[in-house]
Amino acid sequence: MSFDDLLMRTKQAAGYLNSHTVRSKETLDQTLADIIECSLTEEKRALWRAPSMYGNPDRQTVGGAAVSFLLRPCSFSSLIVFGRRQGITPTFTSFQNWTGRRPEELAFTEEPEARKECERELVRTFLHCYGPSGRDSFMGWLGCSGQQARRLWSGAKDEMEPVQTGKKTCYMLSNDMEALAHSQADGERLLLLGAHDPYLDIKDRDVLLEDRTLQKAVWKTVGNPGVILKAGRIAGIWRTKTLGDKLETEMTLFEALETEEKNNLKELAEEYARFRGLALKKCVI
Repeated sequence: MSFDDLLMRTKQAAGYLNSHTVRSKETLDQTLADIIECSLTEEKRALWRAPSMYGNPDRQTVGGAAVSFLLRPCSFSSLIVFGRRQGITPTFTSFQNWTGRRPEELAFTEEPEARKECERELVRTFLHCYGPSGRDSFMGWLGCSGQQARRLWSGAKDEMEPVQTGKKTCYMLSNDMEALAHSQADGERLLLLGAHDPYLDIKDRDVLLEDRTLQKAVWKTVGNPGVILKAGRIAGIWRTKTLGDKLETEMTLFEALETEEKNNLKELAEEYARFRGLALKKCVI
């Protein structure tokens, strides 16, 4: 079976999501794989049902693995989107089932001023989430060319203010400057972020953590830990281990914390365990 043929079959199988919502990525892979299997010859079905050469062969078939790789191109066509989350588990459906409209039914404006406003909104969104930051980081976030980044950035330049972060000049939205000036209202607030929280996607990592050696402990090739934030900066990392209906948490601090702050971290770990529907067995700092 060629790649193009397999992609076509996966896109056809994804039509199932126009009237269904599937809970969990693993179930989605196998559901679509089962639909595709019905259209295969008996000889190919045996290969399709064989244990996967990736991940967990006892839980995934070759067909499930193949479908998993093809979900991204299907998502580019709006055939697969995230649905409403069920507890800690994501769900998947189609754009049509989620919104009640097909993508081609959406009206996209060609008015120059409206288009410019949409482009400015892209820059605003980026800076509001990740400021202080710069144009190169915006380019990486958007995944566009340098030329396009320069054009979009300059279109919103009158809404920015330069700020100094270390030796580097970055930018923030003018409308966010007042909030920055009064950010001490939260004091030295502590937060626990998951390993892939969007906050950690910032390209200017020095803004969150200046120590380059410690950065390697946060942003790893695989197996990123969760992060402990203190007043917005990274103050440590945390990992968890599940044992039945119990949860164990281990935290490594990058800076000294007061006893009250450590107790706060343990309370946050208990909140996280309750969110997972588990009991916190141990929290080691």
